Amino acid sequence: MKNLAFIRLLYRQGMEQSLLPEPLSFTSVLTFHDAVEMFLIVTAEHLGAVVKDRDPFIKRFFEGLHPSNFADGVELQGQYGIKRLNDLRNGFKHTAGFPGPVAITDAKADTAHFFEENTPRVFGLAFDDIDLAEVVQHDRTRAHLKTAAQLDSQGSRLEAMGTLAVAFEDLMDAQIHGEDVRRRLSVYGFGERLPRHILRTDEVRAILREPDHASRRGVPARGADRLADEYTQIRDVTRALQEGMRLMVLGVDFHQYQRFTQLTPSVGYYGNSPEPRFSVETGYAPNQEEFDFCRQFVITVALRLTEINARAVPPSWN
Repeated sequence: MKNLAFIRLLYRQGMEQSLLPEPLSFTSVLTFHDAVEMFLIVTAEHLGAVVKDRDPFIKRFFEGLHPSNFADGVELQGQYGIKRLNDLRNGFKHTAGFPGPVAITDAKADTAHFFEENTPRVFGLAFDDIDLAEVVQHDRTRAHLKTAAQLDSQGSRLEAMGTLAVAFEDLMDAQIHGEDVRRRLSVYGFGERLPRHILRTDEVRAILREPDHASRRGVPARGADRLADEYTQIRDVTRALQEGMRLMVLGVDFHQYQRFTQLTPSVGYYGNSPEPRFSVETGYAPNQEEFDFCRQFVITVALRLTEINARAVPPSWN
């Protein structure tokens, strides 16, 4: 399943590349071909077939895995589309034949058709059902993603959405206060995270009105109400800016993040209990598409953070 998840991830990467302006979109052809080739290799291993490396690409797999040549083989679909993709890739890679927009559109359609037709034939599941959580390297996040999927399949969508909110929160905490971060605070932190439980404006006013010595009666500090209002406003703005800066430097799509936060419940912890509690507004009822979006958002962020951490260069004194 992990190999299939990586193949689907490659396919999604190719789709994203295909939407870029030229010439950046050209690389989608190479990514689509890599995804298809890896699928064919995994298929051969799954079936226990041995293909001839010296045969041309199409013959090696579409004929080599055919039941007429291999008893336990499979009749793969989309041969002509993949032949067109293979020719396009070879022309681009070996002779600098740049693909145009029509060719890229054809490559997208041919690749999508290939995976949609052949994944059920070979592996017995729909291509869209391949779980990308398998390629998430952060253990806690991967566990939360699987728990959320299980809860959703059992009809507990509120708990499933709440689990995704916890997964995202844990993921960001790990990035900012991870075990491998010097002094437990990374450059992506923009300061310590403000506490979850914060004082309300009326509580700040009450503190400002308290006497500064036990023998004195509480004489209200001049401007206490205004100071309390300004403090809480500055704190709230700081929290929003801090969160926004963290997301921006990590390359997280802020508009998708906004949708994610609107769709998922608020997470709270009470007393010494480690179990989160979820709170939502009346009428909260996310649909399947919204759950799928939120789960994919967490996966995308997890993969993005993995990419960032893999490129990080440790200080020379480590």
